[in-house]
Amino acid sequence: MGYVIKCSTLCLIGVILAHVSGGRPSTPFIKNVYRGGEHFEGPHWSVVESALYWVDISGQTLYRLDAASGNVTSREIAYGPVSLVVTVKDYPKLVLLSSRAELYFLSWDAEEGDSGLRLLTAVDIGKPDNRINDGKVDSQGRLWFGTMGKEADGNVDENQGTLYTLTKDNYINPEVKVRPVSVSNGIAWTSDDSYMFYIDSPTRNIDVFDYELDSGVIRNRRTLFSFKANNITGVPDGMTIDCEGNLWIACFNGGKQHKLPASKVTSVVWGGNDLSTLFVTTSRRDLNSVQLAQEPEAGSLFAIEGTGVKGLPSNQFAYPNADKY
Repeated sequence: MGYVIKCSTLCLIGVILAHVSGGRPSTPFIKNVYRGGEHFEGPHWSVVESALYWVDISGQTLYRLDAASGNVTSREIAYGPVSLVVTVKDYPKLVLLSSRAELYFLSWDAEEGDSGLRLLTAVDIGKPDNRINDGKVDSQGRLWFGTMGKEADGNVDENQGTLYTLTKDNYINPEVKVRPVSVSNGIAWTSDDSYMFYIDSPTRNIDVFDYELDSGVIRNRRTLFSFKANNITGVPDGMTIDCEGNLWIACFNGGKQHKLPASKVTSVVWGGNDLSTLFVTTSRRDLNSVQLAQEPEAGSLFAIEGTGVKGLPSNQFAYPNADKY
């Protein structure tokens, strides 16, 4: 089965160290919130709306869970794979989403179909098989997002992607931050914005940069936590951070800590009224008939309650007058 692991990050004489920690005693409760996905990914919690957004990459579908009613609605995106969704500051139910290697604004209340998509930018021009993968917004409202190369039969062309930042000022030409990368994935920041954590999945490492919030400059990249060195199977995928500075990492095809009834765990985010619910997305893609029989809940959205900690709110993309763009 799949897992979410917790890395406790400790700062000691200016050096970031990590260890896998069981944390305080707890008896988490795991609930299946929504079934039937192919490759769920990219969960994003809107504090303003009390709603969770997430995507099905293979199913080319965007989902929204209204926490108050429990109602789930969806939008199909015919244009191509959808892998990233974040809400836009000051504009409830307006989201920024990716399809292929483009980013679009979409109002949740727009008419069905791709006619509601408003193109903001495109990246990796000249690499038609690349697509955007994961992304997060920092506390200044910048979107950090990355791309990956051609994917076929479970393999990805390595070193074809890039990590970018997008703002209201550079949206025509998003700024290159890291190149090359293979599968750009989880991103998180400490609560004081001193450090940024980053996953390029095939490396099987969680890396850390020194971070300057005002400028968005990252420097001094080093490995915070190695799956190989710590004998953790699988690869790191999506990632989030809690209010105590602990990283929670989705382990695709492996891991340890909180066991789920699905082996392909793709991403995690804190949500709920007090940010104590850990939402977890999973995949059923590439499972054979025997594996599917063993994992009938693969491709579900789960919620873990009772971890003993709370998360930090998801930041929103800042783009003034986005509703009129």
